[in-house]
Amino acid sequence: MTDKNPESKYKAPAEGIAGGKSKKRSPNFPCIDLEKALELTEKIYAVDKRAPIPVSLLIARWGLPKYNSYVRQLIAALTYYGVLESTGKGENRRVAVSDRGYRILEKAPDRAKLLRTAALEPKLFNEVWQHYKSRGIPSNDVLERDLIWQNSFANTRFTKNGAKMFIANLKSTINFAKILPDNVMYGEDNRSEVIDVMIHEQSGTASTGSFRRLDLTLGSGEVATLQIPTSITMKEIRYLQDGINLIQGDLFPETKDDGSK
Repeated sequence: MTDKNPESKYKAPAEGIAGGKSKKRSPNFPCIDLEKALELTEKIYAVDKRAPIPVSLLIARWGLPKYNSYVRQLIAALTYYGVLESTGKGENRRVAVSDRGYRILEKAPDRAKLLRTAALEPKLFNEVWQHYKSRGIPSNDVLERDLIWQNSFANTRFTKNGAKMFIANLKSTINFAKILPDNVMYGEDNRSEVIDVMIHEQSGTASTGSFRRLDLTLGSGEVATLQIPTSITMKEIRYLQDGINLIQGDLFPETKDDGSK
C-alpha cells in the first residue's frame, strides 16, 4: 500500500531545523536522526550510486512532490551528518552521496567508527555530547530545561518544540551509532554484541548516598542494570570486575552435550 503522504515519515515540526519563522528560534541542528538520514541516502545510492544529481531527480528518488523548504531541511540534515555532498543553489543545486555515506552503506570495515563520527558531526550534537559524555546524557526533562533556560549550548536558547525535537534526534542518533561514555571501550568491529550504555545520575537516600544507574542494552535487546556509588574508585571498579568474574559460573553454568536426547 502506497503512503499517501510520503513526507510523513521524515516530517519535521513546523519549526524545522533553525526554529522556523517565529521571532524566537532554536539553533540549527538536523531535523531527522542519523538512521533516517541513511535511509534517504540509500534511496539515492540505490539508483545513482555516487553520481551528482539535480534536485529534480532527488525529489523523485525520495518520492516527494516538489522542491521546497522541507526538502532543503532534509538535504541540510544529510550534509550535517556528512553522508551527502551538496553544491549550487536553488534549482541548480546538485547532490551526491559522500565518501562517508558510501562506506557506511557498503558496510566498510570502519563502518562502526564512521557511524560514530557522523553522529557527532552536527556541531550542536557534538557540543552536548562532550558536555555530558563522562556522566551520560540526562533524562529528557532535565536536558530540555537546560536547553530552554540555562543557555548552556550554542550561546542561544531553544524553543520548547525545538528542544523536544533536538533531544529526540540526538538520543536516537547516539543509540543508533552506539556511542558510549568515556569509561567504556569500543569493540574492534560493529557486531550487534557491542554493548550500548546509558548512565543515569540519581540521588539515593541519606543511607545510600548518591549513585549512578547504568543501563546496558545487550545484543539481545535486553537490559542489564548496574547501580554504583558516584564516589567509586578505580580500585573498587576492579573489585567489581573481579566479582563479576567470580559469578560467571552461576550466570552461565556449564551444561553437558544434549545430543543424546
